[in-house]
Amino acid sequence: MGYWCTLHLFDDKKFYKEIVPTLKGETGDLTADCQEFLKSHVTGSTSRLSKQELEKLVNETIKNIVSISNSFDKNFKINSEYQKIENYDAKLAFLNSSDKHYDFCKFFEYYIFKTCADFFPHLPLGKGGVSRNFEISAEALSDSITGELDNWNDFFCFYTTGITNWISHEDVQYLYLDKDSLKHDDNERAKAFLSLLEIAHSNELGFIIGVDMRDEILELLPNNKIVKPDIWTLENSVELIWKR
Repeated sequence: MGYWCTLHLFDDKKFYKEIVPTLKGETGDLTADCQEFLKSHVTGSTSRLSKQELEKLVNETIKNIVSISNSFDKNFKINSEYQKIENYDAKLAFLNSSDKHYDFCKFFEYYIFKTCADFFPHLPLGKGGVSRNFEISAEALSDSITGELDNWNDFFCFYTTGITNWISHEDVQYLYLDKDSLKHDDNERAKAFLSLLEIAHSNELGFIIGVDMRDEILELLPNNKIVKPDIWTLENSVELIWKR
């Protein structure tokens, strides 16, 4: 079977300005979002819990989210403890040491697509990433940018499921300027990526990529949060997956 990767539009400016401070507990309140998330995250849902049990679970979950969020670097990509571990088995042991990490990854996925990314429309990448659809010179700027996008961040991608990486709107601007380096054999997926690149560039957006995410949950979240629905046309949406 294998895994299934998808590429989405991502408002990195909102992410770093509003979402990260909230995840760190500096601003805002995660209570309502956490309660909604736990309904589909907890086995058997949370309806069986008493008011006191639910309140305790929500508070503990938020406490763990804030704690983990404060362990990242300024780009919110490198966890200080995880980075120090060099042995592969030790890395796995660290990630599997408790359910806290899994809960964080699943909430992060949910919260990102609720607030600063749209699940639909998206570009299906199958079992590969962006780079494999193009012939890019190793010296080209676009090679390093698409390489960053395709480089899975294991901390967020728990058991090969979840958000794997993202690039900023600045990266997208540079990629757009170097788009002539994105050589391809006229395949549909490459053309669809270039159409999505055009939209991301025009709207000063970044890209976020994930693998085997909980689409049955994410597709219920509000869409058209970061671009107007009328921006999508038949011409620029070839090979994109729309909400069913």
